[in-house]
This record gives sequence, C-alpha cells and structure tokens, in this order.
Amino acid sequence: MTSNREPSIELQRQIDDSITARNRSSGTITAPTSTSGGASLPRTGNNAAEVGHDTAVEAGVPPQGSKFEYLDHPADVVLHAWGIDLPEALANLAVCMFGYMTCLDSITIDATQSSEHGTSLTGQGHDLKSLIYSYLDEWLFNFHDTGFVPKEIEISEFRREVDDWRIVSSGKGEIMDISRHPQGTEVKAITYSGMRVEENHGRCDVFVVVDI
Repeated sequence: MTSNREPSIELQRQIDDSITARNRSSGTITAPTSTSGGASLPRTGNNAAEVGHDTAVEAGVPPQGSKFEYLDHPADVVLHAWGIDLPEALANLAVCMFGYMTCLDSITIDATQSSEHGTSLTGQGHDLKSLIYSYLDEWLFNFHDTGFVPKEIEISEFRREVDDWRIVSSGKGEIMDISRHPQGTEVKAITYSGMRVEENHGRCDVFVVVDI
C-alpha cells in the first residue's frame, strides 16, 4: 500500500527539531546536500547496521549505541536513522523498522534462515525517494511473506544513477516466533509522507514515516 499524503506541519517540525538537537550536541551546524533543506551533523560508523544483545528490552526502544530513533506522531511513527554515508544510513533504517515490530535483542542469527530468507533483496526506483520506498517495502513484504526479522543488514550494491536506481541488501537474523520474540507495533506500510534525506560529508540522516 502506497501513501502519498503530505506531511503535517507538526510532523515536519518534529523532524526539524531532531536535526537541530543533534547539531547543537556537536556544537556545529553545517549546510548539507538535502532533498528538502535543513542541517546535519557529522558522525562516524560502518556500512553495516548491527544491534547488540544486551541493551534494548522491548520493541520500539533503540538499543544503546544504535544509529536510529523513533519520532512518534498520531497514527504514524517516524523512523530516523543515520550513518557515515547514505548506504549505512539506509542499512540502519531497515533495522530501525524491524526494531519497532519486535525487540531486536531477542533475535538471534540463524545462518540457514538468513541464507534462505534474507539474501539479496533488491529495491529499485526512478529517483532517490522511490528507491528508499522500494528498499523498505521489499524488506516489509519479505517479513509478511516469511516472518524473517534481520537484526543486521548490509548493503552490497547501491546505485543512484539517472537510469539505474538500485539497492541490493542482505540481512542476518531469524524467523519471528511469538513464543520467544516480543510483539511490538506492526508496520502496515511505508509512506512518502515526510520522507527526507540530509547528506553532508561524514554524516547522512534519513527520515521515513510508516503507517502503524
């Protein structure tokens, strides 16, 4: 299900406030390359999103040290993830989505299930926003089809060319089992509402609203 509704003023304010707060914590504000304006803060990281085993205790609570957060809004939630570059931020973004549906600390890595259900998912689009939408939608569809929940995601291919917008990613995790994995809030659909990308040297932030 696709949603093209416009973001509310309050939702946009929350996103702006989140960026401003992170900029103030660093003591610097720099002008980024952005799909919708704003400022961003440099951070360091790697190209894989990973969640540890000893931090988060419930769904919807980011583990300490993770590179994502949730901004609540009536009937929706804003996924906010960041990284050293866009591929890392997008890897963190998909992990962020799954962290809202279950406690990621309860997920273990099953090599067989990861190979069978979490290998080489491909998202494609005609521009950056449609690419991000397709990438998240592929992971969400895969979850609804197989029940597979990745706690680590790595992007192996990322193209943003005029005639080739593509993301290929793989995840490590296991199939959700409600007897072992706490149930959080179901993500029903990805939306374009409030979707925002802030890119700067050494830092990238991505915001996506999902229907819950």
